[in-house]
Amino acid sequence: MTEQVMVVERSTIAARLVERGLVRDVDDVLDAIHDLHFFLDRPTAEVSPQYKQIIPYVLIRHGDSWFLLQRTQKQTEARLHHKLSLGIGGHINPDTPDLLGGLEKELEEEVGVPGDYDLTFAGILNDDTTDVGSVHLGAVFILDTHERDVVVRETDKMTGRWATRDELAELREQMETWSQIAYDALIATPAS
Repeated sequence: MTEQVMVVERSTIAARLVERGLVRDVDDVLDAIHDLHFFLDRPTAEVSPQYKQIIPYVLIRHGDSWFLLQRTQKQTEARLHHKLSLGIGGHINPDTPDLLGGLEKELEEEVGVPGDYDLTFAGILNDDTTDVGSVHLGAVFILDTHERDVVVRETDKMTGRWATRDELAELREQMETWSQIAYDALIATPAS
């Protein structure tokens, strides 16, 4: 059976998106995702820019450090192999049919975050300048963990470590485009 993924029609949210960047004032986009989403076969969604696949994208922070991932060749999306990533994310399927349910599922599958944490919505990320970005839309969250003992669960697909803002600045060009956008908007020049 073909995987079903959450999408919204681009036309319902296009006026609120930027071609490449993070938009923070997006209550209406979140409402559209909540009210107007539906599920589509993933192979169709991956090649149909009239739809945006909704991806919860979570950045993990502890104090002044950020959890940095490196994808391996065994990661599903071949276009992201060996890239550095600040975000943990994935498609939302009918078994977790809302944004937060999809977010929690991805976190549980990909990393172990011990103890308590705080989760803050940071904005909607769009990048229509790449093949991957043209069919995906990121709902970006920052997870502030109270403990530093975050571990990667999918060790065949990625590795992870903590990095400071200065280290991330040096590694920016090795990041996938979504991580570059998130870095620029949320880490390099954080909101006051």
